[in-house]
Amino acid sequence: MATPLDDKKKKRASTGKKPAAKKAKKASDESASASEPSEGDSEEEYSPKKSKPIKTRKLPPKKKKGSESDSDEDWGKKNKGAKKGGGAKRGGSGYTKSMTLSPELAALVGQDAMARHEVVKKVCAIIKERDLFDPKNKQYAICDDALFKVIGVKRFRTFGMMKFLKNHFIS
Repeated sequence: MATPLDDKKKKRASTGKKPAAKKAKKASDESASASEPSEGDSEEEYSPKKSKPIKTRKLPPKKKKGSESDSDEDWGKKNKGAKKGGGAKRGGSGYTKSMTLSPELAALVGQDAMARHEVVKKVCAIIKERDLFDPKNKQYAICDDALFKVIGVKRFRTFGMMKFLKNHFIS
């Protein structure tokens, strides 16, 4: 009586197809590596696939030492000699420009002219030292009398402080 396995073997044998060359080669490679090579075998028969070289991004050519360049290394070296004067108290531009303050804001921060970013830092420091943060939500501050004269509302969001302060900057 024939078993199902015998029937499958017969079907495979009857098709007449040969196994794929790659599979046969792998089997021969494994057997060759497992056993010691004979004298008839040469090392030229076994050749693993050669992999393609890894593609790398081409970098721009390096600039010469004396050329004009925007690299960070050159920038630090070039500007060290140029910064000899008292450059820290320049007028600046935009947000860092020193501006005249209204009398109310000048009384609060203690100076008549400051840059806008310095005013914001100073008012934040005042809120922190006087503990004016809202206990329910720390994003908000509750104004005391001096701060109320400048801000104009009793409770404000500290992140949006600049919209209340912008009227106090005189250009």
